[in-house]
Amino acid sequence: MEYRHIPFITLSEIKPRVWITLSGCNFKCKGCFSPAKGIIGKKMGVEELVSLVKKASFDYYQKFPEEIIITGGEPTLNRNYLIDLVSKLNFSDDIIIETNGYFLNEEYVNELIKAGLSEIMLDLKAYDEGLHKWYTGFSNHPILENVGKIHEKINLIIKTVYIPGIIDEAEIENIARFISNLDPEIEYRINDFKASKGISRNPSHWEIENAYSTVKKHHLKNVTISRSCRRERKTVKKKSWITVFPNGTQKRRSLKNY
Repeated sequence: MEYRHIPFITLSEIKPRVWITLSGCNFKCKGCFSPAKGIIGKKMGVEELVSLVKKASFDYYQKFPEEIIITGGEPTLNRNYLIDLVSKLNFSDDIIIETNGYFLNEEYVNELIKAGLSEIMLDLKAYDEGLHKWYTGFSNHPILENVGKIHEKINLIIKTVYIPGIIDEAEIENIARFISNLDPEIEYRINDFKASKGISRNPSHWEIENAYSTVKKHHLKNVTISRSCRRERKTVKKKSWITVFPNGTQKRRSLKNY
């Protein structure tokens, strides 16, 4: 049996939506704040994890979730586990993965689609290979190759975190130009960096707006200023979530106590 370590799942207060967090990541991003980048949480098989999702959803929403996002960490690390998990989440209308895209070659994507995946949200950290390798520890060549294949097969959203002085307006525009050459209709989200590692600072409102305006004017039709933890394209009033731990206990949290 395949296993992954699960620190928690998360319930949205906006709609019946569940995030499944699979811990562990191949990237070593210098600005990552997620506790799930390392191996943490309970070792769980797919059946146990799916049972937790069902029970938590019924306890909180009194029904199955309309949407399930599999995130991390990096959910694609264990191919067999992820495909099996997606296939057993077929009680939800939409099944999405959030990924860095490094492992998502054409065959892998085909298997996920066959299992029931409906969308991929891909974090494209940088377009410049040297910058990407410095920030993550890995080349972005496999990712750039995979993006085009993914777009041909399934709904794709691409996200980038604006990091002042590192991934700033010039690099955001390079990414947007790359996406536009594939399809200017691809949805692109610019997320704001949350300073925690000392490598930069939080971007100002005008820095994000300038990057958005440049991308919107010259490259892409479907651009949003967003936050990586949100599915809605526009900010909503609810700013907290319900964390459910593997033992079933619950705790409300916000971005401040993530």
